[in-house]
Amino acid sequence: MSEVLRAEDVHVVRDGRPLLQEVSLTVRAGEHWALLGANGAGKSTLLGLLGAVVHPTRGTVEVLGHRLGRVDLRQLRTLVGHVDPRHPLTSPLRVRDVVLTGATNSVEPVPRWRP
Repeated sequence: MSEVLRAEDVHVVRDGRPLLQEVSLTVRAGEHWALLGANGAGKSTLLGLLGAVVHPTRGTVEVLGHRLGRVDLRQLRTLVGHVDPRHPLTSPLRVRDVVLTGATNSVEPVPRWRP
């Protein structure tokens, strides 16, 4: 099976505080994963890395075969949907429409766009 996501020895440090340390994982096509952990454990940070939203402080992350830091993120983001739980929603949206913000990279419905 081909690799969809790969992280090797990833560290993320923000404001001198380690958020992730020594994280490695591989997700192959067809696999299903659940990410569980306590508040502050780094789940959102890891998903931000795997969704090509943030870069690691150290280590490597590959998304769909493209290594972060060596790929045009604008191009990569057309292939990856990421729904940020911290997006400030300004319009009342149905759950389906909130999920679709990951495909449109917008917190508002895109005019004349159909999934």
